[in-house]
Amino acid sequence: MEIIVGQTSGFCFGVENAVSGAQKVLNDNGSVYCLGELIHNEQVVKSLEDCGMITVDNLNDVPDGEKVIFRAHGEAKNVYELAQQRNLKVFDFTCPKVKAIHIKVEREKEKSFIIIIGKKNHPEIIGTKGFAGENGYVIEDEDDILDAYMEYEKTNLGRVYVFSQTTFSSSKFDKIVEEIQLNFYEADVFVDKTICDSTENRQQETREISKKVNKMIIIGGKNSSNTKELAKVAEENCKQIFFVQTIADLKDIEFSKNDKIGIMAGASTPQKNVEQIVDFLKA
Repeated sequence: MEIIVGQTSGFCFGVENAVSGAQKVLNDNGSVYCLGELIHNEQVVKSLEDCGMITVDNLNDVPDGEKVIFRAHGEAKNVYELAQQRNLKVFDFTCPKVKAIHIKVEREKEKSFIIIIGKKNHPEIIGTKGFAGENGYVIEDEDDILDAYMEYEKTNLGRVYVFSQTTFSSSKFDKIVEEIQLNFYEADVFVDKTICDSTENRQQETREISKKVNKMIIIGGKNSSNTKELAKVAEENCKQIFFVQTIADLKDIEFSKNDKIGIMAGASTPQKNVEQIVDFLKA
């Protein structure tokens, strides 16, 4: 059996920053609330909850004056304002690259119609749209472009600024942008491909590995956007794709000594999970 492990597997900088930051807050305070899943990895979130982190879905579930973590995906502007009004102590672990997008969006919102390409229900997109105000629109696929144009026509703006979810598919982003430029031909369209370098590198390495193997294992949380994209990329070249979270998900899969197996992990997957699966396969 030959095993090829992606060199870009494991925590990205934003996730590492959020997890280590949350652990320090817990060490210093004993317990703290977290608005939404800190990262999209059940095992990591559970380990932090065992240390005293309390995950809530709504800021109203956090008592006034308490401490709360804002997760790596970021929050909408009104959430920050509400936290301030309620005298909450905020530990903000929004990924720096997501924060940079929020700053750009807020700067552009008065003079541009803002298009954010990404998954409409993803927490990062919800947060970013919250900074865009009334002139923001989310496009998830080509079918949304006409509706976006109709909204654009209601404004008096001649400028369109396009951003991306940091973990979106790079190739899909390029296709959607091409269609936007065709449909918004009379506007000044500015494209800011804000897909994280870590995401692009991971997708590219997954594509290359999947060409060399007969089985591909993608490790990560089932609700992790960037990990789902890795599975889609792998499917372009490899017929047998296994999307797993832990060793337990591998026990019903048959492997043989003749297999050539590729392994790639999402940005919210700890390196130890990758090592455990490699050890399992070798054994």
